[in-house]
Amino acid sequence: MSDKQDKAEKPAPGGPQPQQDSPPPRVKPRIIAAPKIRQLYWRDAQLPEMWKARPVVVVSYRNTLHGPCLVVPTTTEPQSGNPWALKLTTSIDGRNAWAICNQPSTIASSWLFRAKGKVPCLSEAEFKEVLALLLRWLPRPLKDLSADA
Repeated sequence: MSDKQDKAEKPAPGGPQPQQDSPPPRVKPRIIAAPKIRQLYWRDAQLPEMWKARPVVVVSYRNTLHGPCLVVPTTTEPQSGNPWALKLTTSIDGRNAWAICNQPSTIASSWLFRAKGKVPCLSEAEFKEVLALLLRWLPRPLKDLSADA
C-alpha cells in the first residue's frame, strides 16, 4: 500500500469515523460494585463535555457495573448566581460543594472511580432536594392538543 492510499483511509480529526467490523473494546470498570443511587463518585474527564475529573451524584437506580448511569455533576466553585445549583451539606474532600442540577448526563459506569476510603452518600433529605431541582429543570409534558380540536 502506498503512502497516499494509507493517508486517504485515515479520517480527518473530528470527521466521520470509518465503520468498524467489531465492537470497540470494553473498558474495565475501576469500581468493584455497581454504583448506587445517592452515592458520590469521581468521574473521569471525557472531552468535550468535561476537561477534568470531577465528583458526581448518582441519580439513577438499578445500575450495573457495565451499563449506563445517570449522574449530576458537582463543583467546588461557588454557585451563588446559578438557580440550578444546590449547595450540598455533604462535603467533597472537606470542601463545600454544589450539585449542578441542569447538567445531568448518562455515562458508562466504567468512567467512575472512588476517592480514598468509603464512597460518600447523600442523605435522603439532601438527595430529595437534588431531585426536586433536577425535576424543576426538566421540561413539562405538553398538553394534548388533539383534545382541543
